[in-house]
Amino acid sequence: MLENIKAQFNKPRTLTQSKYYTLVRRDHWPKFYWDLFPLAQEYFHELNPYFLFNLYHPDLFKFSKVITVRDGYLNFASFMVDNVKTFRNQFPGVCLIHPDLASIVPPHLSDLFGTWQIVQKKQISLKEAKKVIIFGLISSEYLGELAEDKFLEKLKLKLDPLRNLPKDAKIQLFLPLRKEIFRGYQRDQVNVYLLMSLLKDILPDRKFEFLDNLILEETNFKDNYFFDLEIDKFLVSDNYMHFFMQSRGATVNNNSLLSAPKDSIFSFDLSLYHELHVCPLPTVDNIFSELFYYKKMMNQDKNLQYDIHFQSLVMSFLRT
Repeated sequence: MLENIKAQFNKPRTLTQSKYYTLVRRDHWPKFYWDLFPLAQEYFHELNPYFLFNLYHPDLFKFSKVITVRDGYLNFASFMVDNVKTFRNQFPGVCLIHPDLASIVPPHLSDLFGTWQIVQKKQISLKEAKKVIIFGLISSEYLGELAEDKFLEKLKLKLDPLRNLPKDAKIQLFLPLRKEIFRGYQRDQVNVYLLMSLLKDILPDRKFEFLDNLILEETNFKDNYFFDLEIDKFLVSDNYMHFFMQSRGATVNNNSLLSAPKDSIFSFDLSLYHELHVCPLPTVDNIFSELFYYKKMMNQDKNLQYDIHFQSLVMSFLRT
């Protein structure tokens, strides 16, 4: 794995657009991709951050020996179940995934996978923040079903640290409203109402400023704290908003480490403020066989991410 990473990293054109990049046709991307904005915005570094659905044709795997996987639980599980028999022949390199996805990797393919972790050595606490940007995609896949008590309580616990905000700290809300992303129909959306009620309870008598996509044009977020409301990695494991904010100096509540992990085997700077570390695949309880059994039992075609029963199966294993 390390040899492939070093070879990719040291290519003289590693930061120039690959000739295969132009083959990634946007009209082949699944429709839900466009509902993931701005989580799934494209960006680039030496180890090729991609969603696996970007690589819809086997020839596209040829452009690199290393890919940093951006998929969340559901799409990663769907891709691996659909491609487990051909994956080794399709992709002779290394896939780097978020550690939370390790339990989905088929055991016999574990040699093709490593993990990535983010290190930001200079971080601030909420008590030190001059401005807090509260972010959340208003969708049940991102926040959970807030109409259910268990998810509402989880969000209350997540929001509780905001009580420590300084009285003079500015509070901004960036809350893009989305339909239910992986489903084929529109559902009534109550999450925005319940979320705002929680925020008003936890931050009484505070003024909120609502943001729009113009935030993506700002360049300096030093002394800012980006507070993401995501419940888990169900939609996206490599969130563009985290990269965007950290590369401009903000602290993000994404469990970024303050120092290099002990098992780091390779690292490089993503920006002036944060870095990516490559680590071995951790040993965890594996659930791939249960996911594959579902596909075999149901004789399902591809696009399992649209199957509500498969969605529930993935959630039952991974959403805590």
